[in-house]
Amino acid sequence: MQRQRSHAQDAAKGLMIIGVIFFHGLLMTFADHSEITTSFNIMVALFPFLLNVFFFYAGYNYVPNGRTYGQNVARRAKQLLIPLVLALTISVVVIGAMEIAFDHADPMSRFRDFGNSVLYGLMSEPLAQMIGFPQQGSIVFELMLSLGLLWFLYALFLCSLAFYWLVEYTNKRLSTLLSVVALLLVVSFCLGQFVGPYLPYLVQCYPVILAVMLTGAYLRQSQFLDRDLTSKKDIAFATVNALIAEGIIVGTAFLCNALFGGITTGSMMGGKFDSALRGFDAFICFGFGILGTYFLHTLCRLIVRIPFLGKGIGWIGTHSAFFYLFHPIFLDLVAIVVFQKRVLWGKAQALFYAVVVVGLMVGVCLLIDFILKKSKKNKPILEGPEQENEAKGE
Repeated sequence: MQRQRSHAQDAAKGLMIIGVIFFHGLLMTFADHSEITTSFNIMVALFPFLLNVFFFYAGYNYVPNGRTYGQNVARRAKQLLIPLVLALTISVVVIGAMEIAFDHADPMSRFRDFGNSVLYGLMSEPLAQMIGFPQQGSIVFELMLSLGLLWFLYALFLCSLAFYWLVEYTNKRLSTLLSVVALLLVVSFCLGQFVGPYLPYLVQCYPVILAVMLTGAYLRQSQFLDRDLTSKKDIAFATVNALIAEGIIVGTAFLCNALFGGITTGSMMGGKFDSALRGFDAFICFGFGILGTYFLHTLCRLIVRIPFLGKGIGWIGTHSAFFYLFHPIFLDLVAIVVFQKRVLWGKAQALFYAVVVVGLMVGVCLLIDFILKKSKKNKPILEGPEQENEAKGE
């Protein structure tokens, strides 16, 4: 049972990290980001809950362990902030070297661009535009903005500060959980309604993220995702429910897109809600976090029964930290080294570009993993906190 749950989560994380990188690859090829939802509307609607699943699992995998609040926070900081600083440092050095080597960029000029890009990504795109923050440049400059895509790590850390404080209380009673979740969603709604996406560090999303994490922690007690599928009847029942959940997601996504246009709602793409809904995205995003996780997890419990496919996707899931942390480097590498051009493409080249990025990352990760295993270092590179907990029997 424990291993089945682990395999399903690994597969789910594998599918989602591929989706994240694939979507980012597509996004980086459009001069107007709104075109992405027109050209790839169906794909966007099928998986608008990409990061919500990771936040749900972060809460679902929490197990009371006797640590103090300070110990939990210190451990979380080690898991998230050290890799974040490492990834940012390596990305700036490697991408800067590629620009200088392949595009003959001026080092000092690019150094300023790098700094601007990191700050631009952190402070949130709408705020940067509102205050007139520098944002002109080539596709490489645009790709450097993808460092802001690592917002997931600092958002998860900051939400964990409140999560460890609240989780023991919300786990005791359903009424307590519902009250806290309702309050958090109202806070996010108010931020979206009266402030909009202009808060630094994408703060408007944090209450929803916390609500998803707390709900995941509570549902673990009932084994919400891991009830036995021992018969064809059990499999059929779970599959039908999962398809209904996905149907609600797709229907809602298309409905909101048809009524309001723009980015498909509920996805937290870029760490901000769709401004057309002025805060109502908070409620949609929370629902997608629960329904989407149920659909994806159930799907992956079936996928892992297919030996080759399940093992391959699960392997990507166990290495999801590597894919997430370093995909900005590969986005830039493919753009200026492989394709040897720095232009904003259209939809004709977008799909191929995204496939190349994902394929190259898989190949490099396989090579690194092979070298580590040959060196008798069998621990997956940049192992995520969930796998680390399993290895320690927590």
